[in-house]
Order: sequence, then C-alpha cells, then structure tokens
Amino acid sequence: MHKFPACVFQYMKVIIPLVVFLVIGCIAAAGCTSALNSTAPVTTTPIPQEPRPQYVIGVDADFPPFSSQDSTGNFSGFDIDTARRVAEIEGFDVTFVAIPWDSAISSLESGKVDMIWSGMTVSPERSAWVNFSVPYYRVTRSIAVREGSGFTMEDFNTGKIRIGAQAGSTEQEWVEVNLIETGRLPEANLSLYKDISSMTGALVNGTVDATLVQAPTQARAIHGKPLVVIGNTMDEDTYAVAIRNNDTRLQATIDHGLGILMSDPVWQEMKAKHGLQ
Repeated sequence: MHKFPACVFQYMKVIIPLVVFLVIGCIAAAGCTSALNSTAPVTTTPIPQEPRPQYVIGVDADFPPFSSQDSTGNFSGFDIDTARRVAEIEGFDVTFVAIPWDSAISSLESGKVDMIWSGMTVSPERSAWVNFSVPYYRVTRSIAVREGSGFTMEDFNTGKIRIGAQAGSTEQEWVEVNLIETGRLPEANLSLYKDISSMTGALVNGTVDATLVQAPTQARAIHGKPLVVIGNTMDEDTYAVAIRNNDTRLQATIDHGLGILMSDPVWQEMKAKHGLQ
C-alpha cells in the first residue's frame, strides 16, 4: 500500500470543499434559470355575464299623452318614458307591443305580455285577476260633447244622452254601475269603441252625444275639433302597472324602480314634458 505524503492530504482538505461548493452553486444557478425560463403567462377565465332580463310590455297604442304608436311603429308617451327609466334603474330591457284594451288582462294572463303599463286604472274587478304596482299617477274622468249641442252634466248624470266609452275601460264600468244598473241610462245608449280615436270620431259625427274619457287623454283627443268638455265625474282613477299575480318578484322590482324614479326631480320634468301635473 502506497502512502501519500502529508502535503497531499493538506491539499485535498482545501480542494474538496471548494469543488463541493462550486457544484452546489452551479446546480442552484441552473435551477433558478430553469424556473425563470419555464414561467408561463398567467391566464384567467372570464366570468360570463348574466343576460339582462327581457320583459314585454302591453300598451294601448292610442292613449296620449301616456302611450301612442306612430305610423312607423315607434312608441312614445309618459308611460313609455317611465317604463324605460325604471328599466334603466333596475337593469332590464323592455319591448312594447300594442294590445286591444278590451283583452289587456287576458293578454297578461296568457303570457303574451309580462306587464300592462299604459294608463291602466286600479279597480276591484281588475285586482281580482292581477297584481298592481305602487300607484304612480291619478286622473279624473271628463265628459265631452259637441260645441253648441246644449247638452249639460245633468243630461249626462240622468242618462238622457247617448254615451261613448272605450271597450274594456273603467269608464265603461263607471257608466254600467252608475247609470245603467241604476236604471238611468238604457243599455242600448252606451256605445263601446276599440280606441279613443274612433270614439272621438263618433262624437264628432253625432253617433253619440258624449264621451267619457280620462281627462288628460280627453283633452288631447278633442283638441282642434268642434268639441268641448262640460264637466267630470268628480272621482279619481289611480294608475299602476298590472303584473301577473304569481310574479311577485317582478312586482317588487317595479315597485322599487318606481319608488326611486318618483323621488327624483326628473319625475316632475317627465310629467311636464307630457303636459301632466
């Protein structure tokens, strides 16, 4: 067996730790470089946006200043503006469709529309079939006759004249309850019309002697015609949005949106825009 000189052992004591240190350093450096080179870009999966709710609103296309439809199909009016504002507040989209007023409730019940938002008055008869939002407007009913006809409110209240009303309206109900059922007006003397325009035309041409319409709409209907308002029924109607009676969530949404809108100064501006107080 060969023996190494003592100087060799001393040399190895210095060299071996140095080699180990260098090897560890290289491994560490290689690991860091590999980690840096292998870093992949961070990707995130976008959270899908929930679609905005879509609702179909049924309106009377001939009921200014609350709702009207022009020859191009565009809707306008106070109720149209109000519905759009509430939709913005609550985050849903709306589509308007014209519906015959005498089938408005059935259109809602059948699902053809989700709401009726068009000067619909609250009544016990309607409340038996649908739910109503918080009230948002009040109106009176007015009576119009031809200028120079000589007809008076006494003639109207005692059932001495022929009366026109819109089919399916609370004005029809008023005449039936207060004049026909009390025996003052023969049933044959109440004529019903599908819309305000045809009813006003009947008054102009003498088919009826008086029309009973909610006051703001009556004023628009007779403007520029040889007709005049002689009085009103003294009681008020309340407007609200009609909603299916099982759709309590939508009712709460509409109530909330109307509450915010009616407390905003813009509410008075909207009414003024359409000549309402």
